Amino acid sequence: MQDFKDIERMTLYEYGLRMKAHRLKEIDRAYEIHLQAWANSNVQATRRQGKDKIVPVFKTFDQFFDYEGKIREVLSENKENAQEDRLRRIAHKVREYHGRRHGIDGEL
Repeated sequence: MQDFKDIERMTLYEYGLRMKAHRLKEIDRAYEIHLQAWANSNVQATRRQGKDKIVPVFKTFDQFFDYEGKIREVLSENKENAQEDRLRRIAHKVREYHGRRHGIDGEL
């Protein structure tokens, strides 16, 4: 927000939500920084081969991150259908749980 009039009209509840969103955004940014550091350490990882030879674990970037494979996963219909089926099963289990918890007539 950059307009002071908008800031003055903001309720305490809205301010609290905006501050929470800002803090969550900072956590996401820190997560990405740490994920990048983790990836950097994995890229630099080595292993011993024989007595004196040290070789990189990943010889090419494609071994480290299969970009085309990730794209295929997202675009494949089977993956979407599998995820939809999984969500349907979860929703069914939630309905069953609530049905048992509340009884047939909705009482505990």
